[in-house]
Amino acid sequence: MIHVLKHVESITQHRDRALLELGVASALFELVKAREVNLYKIVGEGATRCLERMTHVGQDGVRYAQEFGADGDMDAVLLDTRPEMVACVDHAQIIRREREDHGGHAHCFPISVDRGVLGVLEVTCDAPLTDDDLGTAEGFLGLYRNYLSLLDYSERDTLTGMLNRKTFDENLAKILSSMSVGQVGDDERSYPRRRRQQDDGGHWLAVVDVDHFKRINDQFGHLYGDEVLILLARIMRDSFRHQDRLFRFGGEEFVVILRAACEDEVQNALERFRLAVEAYAFPQVGRVTASTGYTRITPTDTIPEIVGRADEALYFAKENGRNQVASYETLRVAGKVSVREKPDSDIELF
Repeated sequence: MIHVLKHVESITQHRDRALLELGVASALFELVKAREVNLYKIVGEGATRCLERMTHVGQDGVRYAQEFGADGDMDAVLLDTRPEMVACVDHAQIIRREREDHGGHAHCFPISVDRGVLGVLEVTCDAPLTDDDLGTAEGFLGLYRNYLSLLDYSERDTLTGMLNRKTFDENLAKILSSMSVGQVGDDERSYPRRRRQQDDGGHWLAVVDVDHFKRINDQFGHLYGDEVLILLARIMRDSFRHQDRLFRFGGEEFVVILRAACEDEVQNALERFRLAVEAYAFPQVGRVTASTGYTRITPTDTIPEIVGRADEALYFAKENGRNQVASYETLRVAGKVSVREKPDSDIELF
């Protein structure tokens, strides 16, 4: 019992989602004497649903993905290729199967929260889990689910369900930290996996603002204004990839952090989103548009500098017709914005 409580103490001291998952997987690996424990996240919808392995603890070691920008060798497979996982997810039931590839028995536990089944915990052992071990696994999974719900409550905007401003600062700080590690130079051989991550492309930040939102509130009322924000958040989720991070800053302002190989890819993604908003028929309100400003994230940046540049590009888009996407770097080359000094504040509202 003391051994179990020490694992509980270790798990509950984490506020980082990746370390929380690693703590749960490590505890189960030890307590039920598993061959391996894997934690999968479900991404996508319908036939495109995928299982993305976020945490692995086994006899071959430990691997886990950081919250933003997973190491490149973490696995991702279509959910439909794993029938036992489909049954686990669709029916929210514990499924056991015999593994034909390496032998043993795999037990699949659904990770269910208020928003539905978010993932699967897979525990593989030499023999089926005993009732006591099943109880241990379900207990730790319940602890993980409850703690995940608390993290969701503290990390997400209550209206749209998007990540909030506090979580944005933490995510962007992690990105800047990982980029600076990749720039070490003589020591970069000490970080081969992080270096490969950086070779995949750059990070970009975009600030999105609903055009004439005050007019919407004044003309139709705040209830319809809130509905516009909720629907806009849904369009954002449909428009961007699962690995892109979406945040609500407050009011009618949103932020997207994207990973892309080149600026054209970023421009195209943001333009697709702009067109999707423009084409959507918002109930009662009708046509709504959004303006976007974006910039590239560099290792020497601070968070205020990054958001300030994107904010300046957004201001240009607002002042020059709205319903458009503007790049700070492109505007600077054209001489339409000046090189920014270090700002005292990080974002303005329009």
